[in-house]
Amino acid sequence: MLITLLSLVLGMISILAGFFDRSGNTSHNIASLWSRLLCRWNGIRVDITGMENVLTDRAQIFVANHQGYFDIFALSGFLPTQIRWVAKSILFKIPFMGWAMKSARYIPVKRDSKKNSYQAFLNTIETIKAGNSVIIFPEGTRSEDGTIGPFKKGSELLARRSGALLVPVTLVGTWSIIRKSRPVIQPGPVRIIISPAITIDPKNRGDGEETLKTIRNTICENFENCQARE
Repeated sequence: MLITLLSLVLGMISILAGFFDRSGNTSHNIASLWSRLLCRWNGIRVDITGMENVLTDRAQIFVANHQGYFDIFALSGFLPTQIRWVAKSILFKIPFMGWAMKSARYIPVKRDSKKNSYQAFLNTIETIKAGNSVIIFPEGTRSEDGTIGPFKKGSELLARRSGALLVPVTLVGTWSIIRKSRPVIQPGPVRIIISPAITIDPKNRGDGEETLKTIRNTICENFENCQARE
């Protein structure tokens, strides 16, 4: 009940903030606060390392593994930079939450056609060039069993077209909090590991696959090391 009330109140404040701050920065800051409180009130402790690899003076493309629902709350709440999420367009129609997402200038995407997907791609590039970071889950969906799946192209194309750095982000622990087959919150610790940024050469079209492989290897290595210590 408290979480629902919090969502309504902060959602309304975020919507109102959008009228005064058209950049979406204030609305995102409110969403970030909501995410931190959501983690805290559900007994989820977030530990983040590698904060020195987050640049506050320029946009980045954070490339992360996708373990569960709380990936979004952990990253929104604890990455100290302006983020614009790319999300399914249907989410923007949800009362309060969807309106707040619009106020924060998040990017809707319709995957029903190549044209709509490409338009979202162009909108994301413009968002990055405007100085806002984005987060990409290259697996495309949440993990079914807690393992890290293959990475799809997309993040390296964004980096090539926008000139932004690629930052590998490893998420550990969110899969156990809410699983696809069991939508019940199980409190537990979450680790976020931010690795050094990778620069992609926009003129070298052949290095995209290798760059993506390097990022995935970094994330998998961090993930396995954390699992081994538990």
